Amino acid sequence: MAQTIASGVVATDDILSNEKVIDMQNQFRLLDVDENQFMTILNKLPSQPAIREKVEWLEDQYFPNLSALANSATSAATTLDVTAGEGDYFRAGDLVRLGTAGEVVEVVSVATDALTVTRSIGSIAAASAQSAEELLIIGNVSAQAADYGTLKVNQRVAAYNYTQIQRNPFGFSGTQVEIETYGPGDPANEIAKKAVEHKRALENLFLLGGRAYDSSANKGHVGGVVHEFISTNVTAVNGALSLTALDGAMTDIFQHGTMNKVIFASPIASQALSQLMNADWVQAPPDTKVYGANVTAFVSGAFGARVPVITKRNWGLESTSGLGRGGWMLVLDMAYIKKRPLRNRNTMLLKNRQGNGIDGVVHEFLTESSIEVAQEKAHGLLKGITG
Repeated sequence: MAQTIASGVVATDDILSNEKVIDMQNQFRLLDVDENQFMTILNKLPSQPAIREKVEWLEDQYFPNLSALANSATSAATTLDVTAGEGDYFRAGDLVRLGTAGEVVEVVSVATDALTVTRSIGSIAAASAQSAEELLIIGNVSAQAADYGTLKVNQRVAAYNYTQIQRNPFGFSGTQVEIETYGPGDPANEIAKKAVEHKRALENLFLLGGRAYDSSANKGHVGGVVHEFISTNVTAVNGALSLTALDGAMTDIFQHGTMNKVIFASPIASQALSQLMNADWVQAPPDTKVYGANVTAFVSGAFGARVPVITKRNWGLESTSGLGRGGWMLVLDMAYIKKRPLRNRNTMLLKNRQGNGIDGVVHEFLTESSIEVAQEKAHGLLKGITG
């Protein structure tokens, strides 16, 4: 080996790079943190194991008592046409409040969606009524010694979803596993990352998945909350969020279900909400949690409920148009949502999945689960919020 002589003070550039110990932090700085709060909440709530690849549940509601006029009616009219398909709500003897004047009419008979009625029961005189005016069934009257009349019940509805297998595998050569590296090393480092990636995939599926079953491949697709179960309370804002639109949407959403609702909002929607609510927007103290998820604030919603707001920062990367989550404010009644993992196939880390001849290790996170979303009218979505 040739010998080199250096004169003077030895500086850092004068020594071999191989001699220098790298000043490396012994951890990785991830660009994003775990923002999958919906899954955090689901994991905290009670779940029910599924016993097969299709999960089913029954939904019911009280017998309806509210309809509307399909056509206008004069003060002398004794036949009232109701909203198509809602004639079944009525039976002979029903007392119905007609329109805003408060006139009470008695149903004599029902033919499909046409009611034959006796007008002006009581002190309020018969008056003309416009199309779409409300018809509220306030009770039913029977004569003395009469029979019980027409029997009617509200039919139950069967709902369903499928379990889906979500897998996140990863592997390393035997050499990579054994060499010394900065950080926790592989596969330990990748285990931590894949756990969050797996959780993220499950959240996206439970919100956005399309419900289907491919019998030829024995493959189930879980239906997501938004794409398969929410249809009634969907408000297309398509612009700046107004207080009128917000109040109207929240009133409809809180009309049904429990007060146990949570708002999941994109950054834009959360900002708009805070500006609109003013005094009703109460900033949550640091580290405030609901079912284990960090809460941004609480708002006083319809019916006096105090609703937690959870800002979904990762939605801010998506579009605000159409069903892009960048413009979402999703309101969910968590009392009607339940995770349904297939028996012993809830989220698990399966190690050493590699074949016998592989010089390396393969691990994977695997979950087979469905989600139960009951009573879609108890939930709601405001979409297309741009400011």
